[in-house]
Amino acid sequence: MTPDHPDPSSVLDRPEVLVIEHETDCPPAVLAEVLEAEGVTLRLVRAHRGDQVPDDLRGVEGLVVLGGGMDADDDAGHPWFPAVRALVRTARDRRVPTLGICLGAQQLALALEGAMGRRAVAEVGILPVVPTAEGRDDPLIAALGDDPRVLQWHQDQITALPPASRLLASGTDGAVQAFVTEDLAWGVQFHPEVTPEVVGRWAETSDLLPEGVTPAQAAAAVDEAQGPRASWRALLAAFARIVRGD
Repeated sequence: MTPDHPDPSSVLDRPEVLVIEHETDCPPAVLAEVLEAEGVTLRLVRAHRGDQVPDDLRGVEGLVVLGGGMDADDDAGHPWFPAVRALVRTARDRRVPTLGICLGAQQLALALEGAMGRRAVAEVGILPVVPTAEGRDDPLIAALGDDPRVLQWHQDQITALPPASRLLASGTDGAVQAFVTEDLAWGVQFHPEVTPEVVGRWAETSDLLPEGVTPAQAAAAVDEAQGPRASWRALLAAFARIVRGD
């Protein structure tokens, strides 16, 4: 078979990751590129557009829950949220590797009996996080390097970890930035999947953008952060390798 016409059997053999998207401006972005490069198929569920959130994970080797500007417990405004939390619990019960990103991390925490609250001041921009000793040994957080800087864009936060969880990284103020539950479900409060274009779109509409920062400046900051962006890709690649069973 030629590169333009791959062997169908090789495509069928690829593990599949189910990705839940909550809003158009929070797409898989770099995650989609990384999964493709790592030989993993992405199955996208655009729940905000009416795609049904599955009630099982048959034929799926991984689950990712993306971010969004809504509150993680706003079931009234986003009626698919209970189904997402149920799917997170199914993934836990069936030992399916899971990654929750920002809002997705908060939903993961709520689904597994953790808690969330609200910061007095939003965290926005490329900011440092501090890995714990366990985080430095974790495949995802270790991929960020010795002095990780990540893209933050949130005011809600995780205030209590689920049972059987380990803190992997905190902010400079001690707030939860990354955790893992049962060595299977990772939650990261930051955004490793973003591109400058995605951040620019957020900045045009978000009420969290710091005063004096323009959308163009917010996008440029991500564009110029070549080292951190490489580490974000490395974190996503580490998750893909776990899905593959490496």
